[in-house]
Amino acid sequence: MNLSPGLGLALAAMNEVREQLQKTVSELTNEEVAQCAVRGAHSIGALVLHIGEAEWWWMNCIVRGHKLTREDFRQPFWDVLKDPEGFASKNYSADFCLETINGIRVQTHDFLATLNDDDLEKTYSHTRGDKQIEASLRWTLHHLVDHEAQHKGQILMLKRLLGRKNEDVI
Repeated sequence: MNLSPGLGLALAAMNEVREQLQKTVSELTNEEVAQCAVRGAHSIGALVLHIGEAEWWWMNCIVRGHKLTREDFRQPFWDVLKDPEGFASKNYSADFCLETINGIRVQTHDFLATLNDDDLEKTYSHTRGDKQIEASLRWTLHHLVDHEAQHKGQILMLKRLLGRKNEDVI
C-alpha cells in the first residue's frame, strides 16, 4: 500500500529506528533478553515489548479512539514494565519480542495507508487520569520515533552491561 508523502516520511523514520533496534536485539539469547543488567532495571525484552505497547496504545487508544478491553490486557506487551523481575519467567525470545512489535508496526502501516497528509494535522484528545492529552497525528508519529530511539539507546547500554558488544547500528 502506498502512503502519502508526509505519512510515508513519518513511517520511514519509524522503520529506520526499528531496523536499528532489530539489529541490536536479534542475536541475544533468551537469558540475555530477560536478564536485568542492573538491579531494578528493566530487561531488554521488556523494553522491546514496551516500545510496541506504546505504539499500540498511541495509535489505537489515542488516534483511533479504541476503548481498552480485557483481551487488550492479556497481550504480551501490556504493562510489561510493571514487574521487571517477573519478565524472566516468561522466557520470551528476542524473535518473539521483535515479531510482536513488528506485528504492531504492520497494523500502524495499514492504518496510515488509509489516511492522507491532511490527516497529519488532525488533533486527538484523550483523558488519562486527570491529565488531558491533545496531540496531532504528526506529533504522535514523531513521539513514537523519539520514544523508540530513546529506548534503543537504553537497550544498547544494557547490552553493553551484559558484556555484549554493540555493532554499528547505522
